[in-house]
Amino acid sequence: MKEITAKDLQPMDSPADGWYIIEAAGDHPDHTTLDGKRVDFVQHLTPDVLATIAGTGVPEEGLLVDRDHFSRDLDKPTEAMGWVRELATCMGNLAARIEWTPLGLPLIQGKIYRHFSTVYGSPADEIKTGTVTPRKLIGLALTNKPNNDAGQPAITNRAHNDLQPPTPGSEQKNTNTHTNMEYNPKLLAALGLAEGATEDEVTAAAEALAARCADAENAAQAAVNSEADAVIKTEEEKAGVELSDEEREECKEQVITNRAHGLRYTHLLCNSKRKPGEQQANGRIYADRSKPSRTVIIGNRKNDTNEQDVAITNRAHAMCREAAARGDKLDYYTAFTRARREATRH
Repeated sequence: MKEITAKDLQPMDSPADGWYIIEAAGDHPDHTTLDGKRVDFVQHLTPDVLATIAGTGVPEEGLLVDRDHFSRDLDKPTEAMGWVRELATCMGNLAARIEWTPLGLPLIQGKIYRHFSTVYGSPADEIKTGTVTPRKLIGLALTNKPNNDAGQPAITNRAHNDLQPPTPGSEQKNTNTHTNMEYNPKLLAALGLAEGATEDEVTAAAEALAARCADAENAAQAAVNSEADAVIKTEEEKAGVELSDEEREECKEQVITNRAHGLRYTHLLCNSKRKPGEQQANGRIYADRSKPSRTVIIGNRKNDTNEQDVAITNRAHAMCREAAARGDKLDYYTAFTRARREATRH
């Protein structure tokens, strides 16, 4: 179990990736809904209990930090505001090392959210006794509405987040909540709001901005997909062939990832599907008389260079699939380099 000091905590005036106190030690009244009825209980969160929770840790991929526990509702979005990478104790309280996402960091730096809300797993029978002792953190959220009922048997503590651990060189200061709602003028200007905007106005503007960004990203991706489809169709028409749906998707992935390589891959694949000796659909090939004369045969199965390039590309994809089956991660260009080396050795 790891223990940190107040010096390790992120400062309130310029928060970023790092350590935050997410739970204060103590007995915290709370409630939830079981069998359609409200059940009141007390969370027994002494320093020893929080040390046990910290020692349990988080999943290897990290613990999701969402907004107002949206991820617990199938009808709400599940975007990550951040990821808890590690737990520790700090002066008897529970701390988390958080890596913020591009969505979450502005919400913290702009003081759009003020509190952390912890979620612990606890059997319904224990909740009904009126006192529960959590053993594992299963969720963390940003919220501005303390003591809202999560509607789940798991314990959701949305209060008692106003801990004020000492900060070096100053009086006690809140490190994990944001109660100062005087927003940065630059943030308000970026959101199209005037100074003095309310919290609801800032939240609505931030959500609208996020929606516009998502729409723009979707439109840009649609344009990229459309261009890739057009490129593949052009190569099919030039070669007078028709690729399968699977082959088109593979070519599309290559064109989007690396246009130059994708064009070459699509060209080679289309030419490899033509019958031996068949001319390109766009006409006869003539030699360039300004250069030494040489014979050019396009689409002939005896063209060793084209066949070898296609074989190398197919081998690279096979390597990627084999790595994925083993649970390993192998990017295409590393696999392509290895496949080319194999071909050279043979």
